[in-house]
Amino acid sequence: MKKRILIVDDDIMTLKILKRYLEETYDVVTENAGYRFVDKMTSYEADLILMDLEMPVVNGLQAFEAVLADPEMKYVPVVFLSGVSNPNLVRELMGMGAAGYLVKTIPKGELLQRLEKIFSEGVKKQGSSEILILDSDVGHLRTMRDILTANDYKVKAVRSTMEAAEYIKNHHPALFIIGTDSAGVEPQQVYESLETEIRNERVIPLLLEENFFTAELIDRVKQAFSLEH
Repeated sequence: MKKRILIVDDDIMTLKILKRYLEETYDVVTENAGYRFVDKMTSYEADLILMDLEMPVVNGLQAFEAVLADPEMKYVPVVFLSGVSNPNLVRELMGMGAAGYLVKTIPKGELLQRLEKIFSEGVKKQGSSEILILDSDVGHLRTMRDILTANDYKVKAVRSTMEAAEYIKNHHPALFIIGTDSAGVEPQQVYESLETEIRNERVIPLLLEENFFTAELIDRVKQAFSLEH
């Protein structure tokens, strides 16, 4: 499955050029307004974001701050695009956690190399920490998500088996937590309905028969990872 790259830029020509450069290697989606990106940033399900710095209403820096503030988005690498090279700005953005800074005139070959390096470094850095949570209770989802993100895990929360199956196939999380409240279906039944996807993508399943919070949840997650490895 191709990695998905989201390009956010108000310049339509830039969007077209970059999309043409990348679409043979990646699944590419585009957005031409920073404020629209902020309004629906989780819906793009991007693996990496190419972000223009200079945009009206909501500029790239403001959009990046919104990404960093969102528990589901803060681990998505953001690479900034600019029309000019600015070493001082590069240092500032990298200090905030940006994954890179590229001048828009970058040749296609160099762009692909830079993105490949960012993805490979991201895999090494993240290791086996990405976690998918399924629970139809919003309160349970938020609690587990907040606990896990506070412990430096990348987390995706979904509320239906259909969403879970789609995410597993497209994003290959390391661990799949099936919560106690899955629309009236027992965790074991949910697991059985998704067993093919779980096995095919080599995802570690963790079935919760009761609600775990803070230390208990982290202990169960660590145990699941250690048993697999």
